[in-house]
Order: sequence, then C-alpha cells, then structure tokens
Amino acid sequence: MVKEFLLKCRETLLERWNKLDSKQRILFAGGVLLILLVTVYLIIIASKPKFVPLYTNLDQQDAAAIVEQLKGKKVAYRLSDDGSTVLVPESQKYELRLELANQGLPKGGSVGFETLNQTRFGETESERKARYLIALQGELERTIRRLDAVDDVRVHIVAPEPSLFIDQTKDATAAVLVKLKPGRSLQDQQVEGIMRIVAAGVEGLKPENVTVVDTQGNVLSEGVGGQGTSQTSKLTANQMQLVQEYEKQLEKSIQSMLERVVGQGKVVVRANATLNFDQVEINNEVYGDKQIRSQQQTEEISSGNANPQGVAGTPSNIPTYAQPGTQTGGQYQKTEKTTNYEVDKNSEHRIVAPGQVKQLSVAVVVDGQLDLLKQREIENLVTAAAGINQSRGDNLTVTSMPFNTTWSQQMAKEMAAARRREQLLKFGVTAAVIISFGLALWFVLKRRRRAEEEIDYIAGPAMSLDEVLATKETELSPEEKERARMVEHIQNLVRQSPKEVAQLLKTWLGEESR
Repeated sequence: MVKEFLLKCRETLLERWNKLDSKQRILFAGGVLLILLVTVYLIIIASKPKFVPLYTNLDQQDAAAIVEQLKGKKVAYRLSDDGSTVLVPESQKYELRLELANQGLPKGGSVGFETLNQTRFGETESERKARYLIALQGELERTIRRLDAVDDVRVHIVAPEPSLFIDQTKDATAAVLVKLKPGRSLQDQQVEGIMRIVAAGVEGLKPENVTVVDTQGNVLSEGVGGQGTSQTSKLTANQMQLVQEYEKQLEKSIQSMLERVVGQGKVVVRANATLNFDQVEINNEVYGDKQIRSQQQTEEISSGNANPQGVAGTPSNIPTYAQPGTQTGGQYQKTEKTTNYEVDKNSEHRIVAPGQVKQLSVAVVVDGQLDLLKQREIENLVTAAAGINQSRGDNLTVTSMPFNTTWSQQMAKEMAAARRREQLLKFGVTAAVIISFGLALWFVLKRRRRAEEEIDYIAGPAMSLDEVLATKETELSPEEKERARMVEHIQNLVRQSPKEVAQLLKTWLGEESR
C-alpha cells in the first residue's frame, strides 16, 4: 500500500512538473530550495542551547570566581555587559545557581565571616579585630543588598578602642552608602530599618549614630529615627495631605452639584482651606451659691444649791472661819451650733480635636454669561454646600466668563480622525479578507466546475449514434459521422475501463510534453 501510494505521488508530481513551463519550473525549484534552507536553519537554531542570564550586575571579583567555577565544571557560558553578566544554557541555570550558592557565590564584592575560618600564623589581636570588623561590614552589606530598592551598598564602621575612663569613652559610629536601582527610592521606614539593622549588628552602636547616604550625596538618615525634626516633618506632611484631600473633596462635591445645573464641563471650582491643627485642652470650674449641707446644735442647762469649796489654805480648813463671797444657790446654761455648707462646683474637662476649618475660600467660574439672579442662586447653593461662614472670614467668589475650548476641540478632532482611520483600517482589512476568501472560493468552484465538465464530456450520457445524428438539424458529412462514431466508441471505453483510459491519457500527455 505504501509503495503504491509513493508511486502514485511520484506520478502525480511528474505529471504536474511536465505541465509547467521553464519559468514555472525555476520558480517552483527556487521555492522548494528556499523552504529547505529555512528548515535547515530552524533546525540548527533549535539545536543550539538558549543562553539566559545566570547573574547580572556582578562585581569583577564575583564574575571572575563564577567563570572559574564554570570552567572547572566544563559548562558553556557567555559574557555580556562588559563582563558583569554571565549567560549559561537555560536548562542548567537553576542547578548552577544552587551549586554556586553552596560555595558562597556570588559574594557581592563583600568579604564575610567565611574569612574568619582561616587561621593565620602570627596574627596579633589587633589584626584579628580589624579582620573581624571587615567581615562584619561585608555581612551587613550582604544583608542590606537584599532590599528590593538597593542595587549596591557599602558599610563603614568605626569602633573606638575602650577607655579606662568613662568620660573619655566614645560611641561607635557607622556610615552606609547605598546605590538605588533606577526609578526606585527609599522611604523613611526603610531608611530607619537600615539604621536599626546596622546598629543591632554592631556592639555599642546606637541607631542615631548611623548615617545613610545615597550615591547622589543626599543624606537619607537626616530626620529619621528620632533625629532632627522628623516627627515635626511627618506631622507637617500629614497635615498638608489632609488639607489637600479636604480641598479636593470639597471641589468635587461642589462641581458635581453645579454641573447638574449649568451642564457638564461648564464649571470650574477651586477651594483653599486653612485648618486648625492645634490640640486644645480646656479645664473649667464654676462655683455656685452656698447651700446648707448639714446642721448640728448642742444645748446644756444646770440649776440648784451649790457651795463653792473656796481656795486652798487656812480659811478653808478651819470651820469657824467665815469665808468671804460664798453663795447659797445658782443656774448654768451652754449652747453649741454647727452648720456645714455645700459649695457648688461645675468642672469641665474638654479636649478640642485638631482639624477644624479655620478659614475657607471658594472660587467658582461658570462658562458663558450669568444674570444677576442666577449668580445669586449659585452663591447661595455654594454657601450652603461648602459651609461658608462670613463671621470667621470665609470668602466666596462666583463669576462667569467664556471658556477657551480651542485645545479641547482640536483634541476632539484628532481623536475623531484617529477613530475614523482605525475604522477604515478595520473595514479595509475585513474587505480584503472577504474579497480574498471570495476569490479563493470562486477559483475552487471554477476548477471543480471545469473538472466536472471534463468528466461529463468524457463520460457523458449513453446516447446512441442515431440520437446524436437526430439532434443535428443539418446533414453531417461522412467525416463528421465517422468522428461521431469514434466519440461514441471512446465514451463506451471510458464507461467500461476508466483506469486504462486514464493511463492512456497520461501517456499521451507525457509524450506531448516531451
């Protein structure tokens, strides 16, 4: 079956090749050759490994170490971006990253604690401390470099020698130089985080003694983490943001209301607000009239004969001696009254929250001309909507003037022209597709109709010679009658043995082409 199919295909190709003229044969051979060349090129490209970046923006030392490792592993690599980017086959990318990470590569141009694993003969204590400080700086650089916005970083630590005297003790300090990625910036929280990371990694270092500077010379740590006036700056920024949000919300509210009256895009509203951010605490005490809270009264009365005993001495000890000033009877009375008064006290402890409107100014511009009555109505609407208070110095201005719409009209025309071009392009593409499809369909139908006509002509209806001759109005010559008999004989042969007839026709066509 396969052999017959191949032979049939070969015969079909030979048949079509024989039908072509010299120009068509040259074009056909050129097209086949072009297809073969493109196929070979694609196969070669597909067989080559695709190189992808293994690491980018490498330090020269890291790039050299990575290339040395790749050479030892016999891995194909390429270098780009002046040697700062190493390219490897895509299939080996992640495996190589894991292997290099296991070996501590890339180091980021920094030396870490791995240097402390090496023992040096004859190393003094001061040299060991210096080596530890360098390793600590490298570890901090590796940590800070992991931040998304940081491209590169350098850390310098100054650790003073301890002193025996407290008044001569100096604090440790550190300087951090960061190189940010293009289009990125560090927020205050991130800068404070860097300061705290460095301070936590160095013994005796305070966050306020860490200075962070970018490559443009800007001091990022100024006013951060309790330094300078950071809290004041943050408070001022928040206050400005609150004022802007209040003004925008007020403008949007008034403009949406007025656009319902005068029309869309025919009014402009601008507001300028002054807010009071002072936090006030009020303590108020009011004393009222005196009122009796409680009252207590005590009264003592005594009466009867009572002899005084006299004074000490001889007259009081001798009975026959008369004592002067003696009394034979008397009466005693004592009264005490206590009254407690309640003092009225009215205490008020009130905290006035910041953010109250201190002064407000609103300007409204309406497109066109307004009569006095309509202008007054708009002023009343805006006064009620914005809460204009004349007593606190608020100001409201409503005016009307024609707007300059030249720019908007020009932009509208350009947008309309662009939409028309886009529509025409869509219509043109659609029409071209429809026409191409119609032509292809017409061509296919035409070829099919021609093939059907040829088949009908060869294997037409089974008509006898007498019927064919009867359809002619004029008398046929002997040659025409003989030709008609031959046509009838050919039709019979086609109906009886179509394969043999087809093979015979192919042979004739081949001989004619030769």
